[in-house]
Amino acid sequence: MSDGLEHKSWMLFANGDARIWQEFISRQIPRLYEMFMNRWPNPTLSEELVQKTIFDAVRGLESYDTSKGSPEEWIYGIARNNFRLEIRKRASRPAPNGDITSYLEAIDNRPLPDEVIERQETAALVRSALNKLESKERAVLMAKYIEGLLTNEIARQMEITEKAVQNLLYRAKLSFREALNHLTSGHNEGKNNESK
Repeated sequence: MSDGLEHKSWMLFANGDARIWQEFISRQIPRLYEMFMNRWPNPTLSEELVQKTIFDAVRGLESYDTSKGSPEEWIYGIARNNFRLEIRKRASRPAPNGDITSYLEAIDNRPLPDEVIERQETAALVRSALNKLESKERAVLMAKYIEGLLTNEIARQMEITEKAVQNLLYRAKLSFREALNHLTSGHNEGKNNESK
């Protein structure tokens, strides 16, 4: 049997056969995740897009037409559409400066505090947090998230191993988040003192 559903199963898929769906979805989830990660290496975003794609497929099953292609082609069409919508949504977000989205990708493993995202001075806070990092940590974040370099390219540029780059990126993300949270709490204390 091929990796995709056999043609004779397409109608069962279209009719919502539970066994076929379970088999199909369990095979597609890792592939969809890999597809999203290849397009935008952000684990949190990729997981969200996989979930949205599966949800949209279940909800829109009546739109699947066996004469127009396989279930795989259909669900990947949904996935590509979700990716395009996400890119458009992010592009239309107001940002204090053009680099802010890239900077914030550096801490994609956990969401930022709402107050940081909502404030107009986010760009200044992000720059301040970056300036508080050690030069190597700042350099690796800039290379990864601003220049968009791959791990092996950063390793060549910094003359260290790829494993060392990964470790440095991990530490840099933690340091960046800590610096940003420290700046945020200090900013909030200043505001509270002003209001007294």
